[in-house]
Amino acid sequence: MNFINQSRARSLILLSLVVVFLSACGSAPTQDGSYGIVNRNARLVDIPDAARSEYQNVLKAINNKNWSETQTLLESMQSKYPSLMSINTMLGWTYWQAGKTKQAETELLAVTESKGLYKSEAYNYLAIIYREQGEFVKAEKLYLQAIKIWPGDPVLHKNLGILYELYLGRLNDALSSYKQAQAINDKDKVLNTWVKDLERRT
Repeated sequence: MNFINQSRARSLILLSLVVVFLSACGSAPTQDGSYGIVNRNARLVDIPDAARSEYQNVLKAINNKNWSETQTLLESMQSKYPSLMSINTMLGWTYWQAGKTKQAETELLAVTESKGLYKSEAYNYLAIIYREQGEFVKAEKLYLQAIKIWPGDPVLHKNLGILYELYLGRLNDALSSYKQAQAINDKDKVLNTWVKDLERRT
């Protein structure tokens, strides 16, 4: 990674993990597993009324970074509501936070192969897992597949750009991905800075 300073690299990697986890909460996973402030006024898209109390307990456990409790709660909810892709996606991410990479991969793969909601997040999280394992080809393939389905998702374009820039050294491809994200969301000031920097360097 000698083509970019370590401080910028760290910020890019961190931002690649800042994605919208669920429309049910206004927070996002970060590199250390924290999720920020829960927006309790947000609409819980696929969570039935009977499960909302359990779901709030899950969010509390996540905010406390208690991955063991989060896993237990989510597994209980999954057994009761197996069709809720948001729960399956969150469980996959939780397994990864707990160091259970194989279980995380299995859970997230099941979501990407389903017809349920929140598949874009599952693709993104799975790609991050592959990326951190050094499986860059797999990560790129997942991002490209996801972008074909959700071309208007700026997070996917941005994270693909990060993969190209930081891990593969493909600066022109990174710039192209960043510009696609920028075209969707031109108010992202950090991204705009990245684009200017890469334009100068390429």
